[in-house]
Amino acid sequence: MAIYHFSMKPVSRAGGRSAVASMAYRAGEKLTNERDGITHDYTAKQGVEHAEIVLPEGVNADWARDRSDLWNAAEFAEKRKDARVAREFEIALPHELSAEQRLEAAREMAQELADRYGAAVDFAIHAPHEASDVRNHHAHLLMTTRQVTEGGLGDKTYLERENKWLLAHDLPTTDMQLRDLRQRWEGIANERLAMAGLDIRIDHRSHMERGLEIAPTEHMGVHATQMERRGLDVSRSRLDEEAARRNAELIREKPEQVLTLITGEKSVFDRHDVARALHRYINDDPQEFQSAFAKVMASPALVELQPERADPATGEIELARYSTREMVEIESGMIESAQRMHGAHGHGVDRRHVERAIDRQDAAIQRSAGDASARLSDEQRRAIEHITGPERIAAVVGYAGAGKSTMLAAAREAWEAEGYQVHGAALSGKAAEGLEESSGIQSRTLASWSRGWENDRGTLGRGDVFVIDEAGMVGSRQLARFVGEAEARGAKIVLVGDHEQLQAIGAGAPFRAITEEIGHAELSEIRRQRVDWQREASVDFATHRTAEGLAAYRDRGNISFAETGEDARGQIVRDYLADRDERPDGTRVAMAHRRADVRAINDAIRAELQDRGELAQGEDAGALTFQTNDGKREFAPGDRIVFLENNRDLGVKNGMLGTVDHVEPGRIIATLDGRGGDSVSVPMGDYQAIDHGYATTIHKNQGATVDRAYVMASGTMDRHLTYVAMTRHRDGVQLYAAQDEFTNAGRLVEHGAAPYEHDPQKSDSYFVTLENDKGEQRTLWGVDLERAMKEAAPEIGEKIGLQHEGSTPVTLPDGTQTHRNTWKVQDAGELAYSQLERRLSRSGVKETTLDYTRDFAERRGIAEQMGVRSEIEIPAERTGLRAERESTAGDHALDRRSSQKVRADLAQDLRADPREDLAGDRQQRQRPFEGLKLGRRAAPESREPDRAGADGPQIDQKRPQQAEKQRRGMFAGLKLNARPAPSQERTERPEREGSLRQAPAPDRLAERARGQSPLEAAVDRYSRAYQSIDQHRREGLPVLDMQRQEIGDAGRQLDQVQGGMKDLLRSTLQNDPATVRAMTELSGRERVAQVIDGMKRENAALQDPNIRAERFVERWQELQGQRRELRGWQHDDARAKVESQMNGMTKSLERDPQVDSILRNRRQELGIGQQQRRGQSIAHELQEEMSRSRQLSRGIGLGR
Repeated sequence: MAIYHFSMKPVSRAGGRSAVASMAYRAGEKLTNERDGITHDYTAKQGVEHAEIVLPEGVNADWARDRSDLWNAAEFAEKRKDARVAREFEIALPHELSAEQRLEAAREMAQELADRYGAAVDFAIHAPHEASDVRNHHAHLLMTTRQVTEGGLGDKTYLERENKWLLAHDLPTTDMQLRDLRQRWEGIANERLAMAGLDIRIDHRSHMERGLEIAPTEHMGVHATQMERRGLDVSRSRLDEEAARRNAELIREKPEQVLTLITGEKSVFDRHDVARALHRYINDDPQEFQSAFAKVMASPALVELQPERADPATGEIELARYSTREMVEIESGMIESAQRMHGAHGHGVDRRHVERAIDRQDAAIQRSAGDASARLSDEQRRAIEHITGPERIAAVVGYAGAGKSTMLAAAREAWEAEGYQVHGAALSGKAAEGLEESSGIQSRTLASWSRGWENDRGTLGRGDVFVIDEAGMVGSRQLARFVGEAEARGAKIVLVGDHEQLQAIGAGAPFRAITEEIGHAELSEIRRQRVDWQREASVDFATHRTAEGLAAYRDRGNISFAETGEDARGQIVRDYLADRDERPDGTRVAMAHRRADVRAINDAIRAELQDRGELAQGEDAGALTFQTNDGKREFAPGDRIVFLENNRDLGVKNGMLGTVDHVEPGRIIATLDGRGGDSVSVPMGDYQAIDHGYATTIHKNQGATVDRAYVMASGTMDRHLTYVAMTRHRDGVQLYAAQDEFTNAGRLVEHGAAPYEHDPQKSDSYFVTLENDKGEQRTLWGVDLERAMKEAAPEIGEKIGLQHEGSTPVTLPDGTQTHRNTWKVQDAGELAYSQLERRLSRSGVKETTLDYTRDFAERRGIAEQMGVRSEIEIPAERTGLRAERESTAGDHALDRRSSQKVRADLAQDLRADPREDLAGDRQQRQRPFEGLKLGRRAAPESREPDRAGADGPQIDQKRPQQAEKQRRGMFAGLKLNARPAPSQERTERPEREGSLRQAPAPDRLAERARGQSPLEAAVDRYSRAYQSIDQHRREGLPVLDMQRQEIGDAGRQLDQVQGGMKDLLRSTLQNDPATVRAMTELSGRERVAQVIDGMKRENAALQDPNIRAERFVERWQELQGQRRELRGWQHDDARAKVESQMNGMTKSLERDPQVDSILRNRRQELGIGQQQRRGQSIAHELQEEMSRSRQLSRGIGLGR
């Protein structure tokens, strides 16, 4: 969400400040204050994106454009020792805008101040500091307190006058002026957001003026934020305690206010989004936070679109999805409008006009291609017939390069022949320009159309056809506005796009939703690429098969890796210029997602051309340096240039490219691409939105076509950006990537056979030790590693990764059946491509409330009313049941065991901690509210039990562990602390990670544990973390992220003392009440001693199969009781969670034949009858009994 911030403060000598020092810091320059002789050097300051001086229109004061002269004049103009020497305005720039757009907005505000007060305004734009909020783009505007003239500084500005003087001269007071300035900034920012096609707005009004009673957060600034994060005291906080308490009370009374803030960002959200929004307005009091959270989640304005779900097979939790009634109404209203327009006929075109338009287009294609057989494809013909049909709304989904523009040109001719007036629109200026050039449909941006309608200009009528191109990039609110306008005015609307390309800018995915509702014509026959296999690859990219598309180019040598990003960009420069030399008349473009890569490629290409003598360098050679929105740029004849803003006077659109013909002071003359040799003269004093155009961003290239494309891959790309980048070419595309960005391989330090974990008392095993870029060494042990290393034969120092390939069954000398892991050694190139493929295949598809219509309707028994056919049969007596949330059903079983609730829930939380692997990928940072749990989570099923070595404790898996998705990397597939099933007396030497060979960082906890043994220190730390979580649980509060992190760290410290100790302690807490009491009621060394005693008792108990069997029966009976109480379709989700735990138990039983044998005599207690089926294990019989029970429930209407 774009944040509003506009503040004003004086720069006064009374506060020890000077205008020279202030601006030196803001601009990152070296300035000397001539009044006191002090030099202020801030040239090393980072993050200054742009600095510029703006003067009032019509004032000739060039002297003031020198920063040193201007601010020294301001200092000498004031004589008092406490004088105010400047006014500073600080504004937050919407992070949703591009750097160019933020600069233009700041410049416009600076010009507004200069013109209003006749003053000089010096502004600087600062990027977010790496230690602060990454969205904190902001500008500092320093304004002189006196009017600027040709001869120097003159009278005081009105802003500096006292209110008494202002009122006497019928001028607004200072407060009134500030209010007006705040409102003006709102207008400037919102206009820029609208021009960028963003469906978000800022509001200058205070929360009170907006009807929001929530106290706003206070702008802290980067320094205060950093101090707060380091735990230092700051003079201001985001909210004081009183304001936070007041916010909590207001949210309880009016929770819909928080929901209004959230839906300014997205239409569908989860509970984490709610928590983040609350965290801005409520201080860190957990009880206040949890109470307010509960109130928001119970708000009548909140709509649960989909309940929380657990995958029965993996136990993976999918969070519940929510929206607000307002957003549901907006998006459903848009679809209802589309349905009505689709059913309303009256905008058809006579068949003769359609056929003539197609014939004329065929003739144009034949003339262009020089081929008498060339013509529109059958798909294009069907699409023309589809959109010229009588329905008042139509849609076309066309793959990149499938000929949408050619199809629209024929449709325009048919519409105009019928007497319709055809209008075009697109989100960006370049897309609107492209639509107009390729189809002949006069086009403007969507923002331009909206502004016209607000002023009653350009309104639609019954004789109009309104075409929106690149409709997949339009957000829900904006598209709903246009669909509604077309319906109200009686016009026809045609949507053309591809929802697989760049996603909607703004909330929702309305184009996809509308095409799914009303149907569409499809253009899937690729016409842009000239080679068959490339056309097939383009279809792969368009249909979510990114891996297959990349493989096609990789197999033909069109994907190359360099060791570093700089090397990869160097390859792009060489290949780009080689193609330029070989085919001077061809077209080409280099592109990247990150602007930093674009800038580096442009600079490198220009440098190479200058070295060759093909491009002038320096003013003497014919090049000139100009101030642009992104800083100073040198241009010379022959340079490629890109225009970054729409300008009607010049006739240029955002994203247009050209070639520089001539440069002169204050002016660039360039020939525009695709304009038949048209040239444009750019007055650099008025239009500075230009840059070098050899390379551009991927966003700028959607809709573009070139002969060859050169793409710099980055980890920030997803499948949609990849699709656009890899389909711009006719003849070829080359993808470049850096191994250091896509590889987490480790350098081989040593490998060979040695006593396991280098313990002389243990038998030999094979090991591999790798070192990452941080110097951390990790060791993997495993029997199969010897074979894998011999096959690959890597050299010491070489970068490799270990890929887990699965496992094979083996029989030990004593007859025990087990499995042996198998491994493959991968080189850095294989690893890099694997990760490149994964990252570039990620989905960024946006959601709408309409995606959940079926689920929302079925759960409330109103499917038929919403036009959704329900597959659920609901008994008549239950059709009156409505709005109660199913999450309460999930809590039903907890109420029966309130005395065990804290212990069970905490054990569940502990079990849910992510298991470390040695994948080599960076550990993903937990989200701020990962620990916030309002619904009960299933204990997911594990794929195999954890294992400990023969010397370590053996832990019975009373409840299955959560299965984690394996991350791939240098140690992909490795599971830590893997233990044999409890029944196995002997097994192969387990594979586990060696300790990092570096000293742990000192901390306060270790200092307090001084004098304890390593085991005692680890148990003490774990106990304190457990007690903290237990206290939260008892008070009904969520487990905090920091608590979860601490108990995870404490568990890892236990395993460093001895492998398997963490799981032994967890098992102890599940089964030994005395240990639980010691944990929660005792402290210090007494607690540590009793907990260790309990662990000893548990370790002994786990060796006894009879105890394991007894625990199995108790747990099975408990789950059976829960399952019986959760009968009925309305409890499907909660019952599935219980059944998932029962399935996990049966699978663990399959790996424990001793317990399975004992349970044959306790069949009746397990509910499977007395007679044993020949050849079947108890585990198999339990699974069959559960399956029969589910079928019976469905047969009598108790389940779905």
